[in-house]
Amino acid sequence: MTDWSAWFRENPLVAAIAIVFGGPIAIGALSVLLVPVFILAEANAVLGFFAFFVLLFMSGFGIQQLRGGESESNDTVDPVTELEQRYVRGEVDDAEFERRLDKIVETEAEIDRGSESDTPARTREVDTERR
Repeated sequence: MTDWSAWFRENPLVAAIAIVFGGPIAIGALSVLLVPVFILAEANAVLGFFAFFVLLFMSGFGIQQLRGGESESNDTVDPVTELEQRYVRGEVDDAEFERRLDKIVETEAEIDRGSESDTPARTREVDTERR
């Protein structure tokens, strides 16, 4: 269930008003966008098609931006922070918390060692390219 559907259920009167007034406003905005396309189509079919596809591209881009905002809100949580939260909620006992914390620290140490050993190779590649 999305946040919007929960909001609509919590505020049915406001939702009904938004739908009643939002529909005509949306249709009016659509007509403002489509009238120039129809005028161009009447003047020249090629210009009309071009304007239609520009409008289609812009609306697709707008929808992508709206949906992108929702997917970006799911930020990645630090594994240690997530483990601490689970420990506080009582989902993980002391022994399990310590075991998982050690595993996270070991994994991060391996990643750090891997990135450090990778750096000199990159430096050598850059030096070779400069010569």
